[in-house]
Amino acid sequence: MAREPIGVGAEPDDGNGDTLRAAFQKVNSMTADIYGNSSTGDSLRGSLPVSPASTLSLNFDTAAVFTITSSISIELNFTNASIGDVKDIIITDSGGTSGLTLNSGLTATTIAGTYSATAGAVNFIQVTCTAANTFFLSISQSI
Repeated sequence: MAREPIGVGAEPDDGNGDTLRAAFQKVNSMTADIYGNSSTGDSLRGSLPVSPASTLSLNFDTAAVFTITSSISIELNFTNASIGDVKDIIITDSGGTSGLTLNSGLTATTIAGTYSATAGAVNFIQVTCTAANTFFLSISQSI
């Protein structure tokens, strides 16, 4: 949600500002995004478990961290990403046959690490949006 400035008038008690009720309605609307209670918004939300599928779209507006347990190859697509958004994806390999590719419509540069398809491997992937459909990825595994 976009920021909604609260009207305070030109000077104290001039009667030109928002009513107390209207001001707090704006506050409630804006903080709903922070706490994940709206369908739009910021990335200040918690973790979202995602069921594995051969093609997955991760909506950047829905969580800060996406967790996936998979034994299949997954093609990822990112939606609703804005420049500067940073998301974490945690993929746990449950069978040693998982794999990861990115949608061909995305430009992605892996700046560190490689994906591990070893059974039991936990891949920590940090994704940073640097331009429209352009991302940097850093990949590491638990020890």
